[in-house]
Formats: sequence, structure tokens, C-alpha cells
Amino acid sequence: MGKISDCYFFGTFNPPHFGHINLAKSVKKEFGFDKIIFMPAFCPPHKETLDFFHRFNMLKLALNESYLEVSDLESHLEPPSYSYKTVNYLSADNGGAKIPFIIGYDAFIDIEKWKNPEILKEKLTFIVLKRHSGVQKQDILALADRGFDFKIAESLDYFDVSSNEIRDKIKKNEDTTGLIDKKVRKYIDEHKLYR
Repeated sequence: MGKISDCYFFGTFNPPHFGHINLAKSVKKEFGFDKIIFMPAFCPPHKETLDFFHRFNMLKLALNESYLEVSDLESHLEPPSYSYKTVNYLSADNGGAKIPFIIGYDAFIDIEKWKNPEILKEKLTFIVLKRHSGVQKQDILALADRGFDFKIAESLDYFDVSSNEIRDKIKKNEDTTGLIDKKVRKYIDEHKLYR
């Protein structure tokens, strides 16, 4: 599977948009990872989402650099897709070394509410993305005192768009230029997704 010079980007990617791609490129540039591997959730426990294989196929179309890859690992693991299960698998595959894992401020501040956070604390190095979410940096830094290993991405060119907004535009048959890749929009239209 991967190696420690790879960084993992978990999410539903429903649909994948330029915000996701730009974040991945910025993280690679700032931290020097060889690859950013997108890990779409197969069966997320708290979200209704589009079929995994459509999201996986759209990611394959959207990733436009050789160092951006998509993994179907979660489709081979027993659902529901809790992050700790995938992390356990990745960590074992990498000899128990800590796995770099991209996460936003808003998700990281709630990390102790995730399923089995002790496993995540032990096996991950978090790459934390600043988002316009009202979360204060000092609250994030307090997680270091509780044993979480993380680095804050300082150089991010934050692209403020949500998948929800994009799905709404598609439903209304509005233009999504500049938000999602043209190949992704063509796939969505051909498969009549989000209608």
C-alpha cells in the first residue's frame, strides 16, 4: 500500500472538488510528501452519501498529478468505515510507523469524540488544515498536551467551497466551472447523479 513519505486524505469526496485538490497540492508542497493518497469512505457511519464507486471514479478523473492517488482500501474493509479501522490496517502495513493524516481544524477539535480516539492518537501524525470555522489556534494547540501528534499547515491557499454547495448547483443544473473538474461534471451528468 503506502509508505511514510505518503500522506492520507480521508473524506467522502461527494463530489471531489478543486478545494480538495488544492489542499492536497498545498500539503505536498509544504511538507514534501511523495504522494497524497485520497481515501474515500466506503460506508461512513454518520453520513448519507453517494455510492462509493461513483465517488471513487470521480476522484480518479479529478486527480491531475502523478503524486495524487486514490485508494479503494475502505471498500475491502468491514463496514461501517470508522477511520480507526483503516488506520489500523495502514499502520500494520507500514510496520507500525505513524501515518500522516490530513484533517481540518473543525474535525480535529472534535477528534476525542471519534470512535477509538486512542488508536488515532497512537498511530497518526495529523496534518491540520486551518479552516474558516471559528476554531481558535490555542484550542488546537491544547491537543498536544493531551498526546496528539500534529503539524499545522501554515501555507494553505484555502479554497472556500463545499460539496453541499456544488451538489445544490448540479441539482439546479447550474454551471460548476471553477469548482469541479470538467471530466467530473461530465461523469455526473452522464450518470444523472445528485438529481
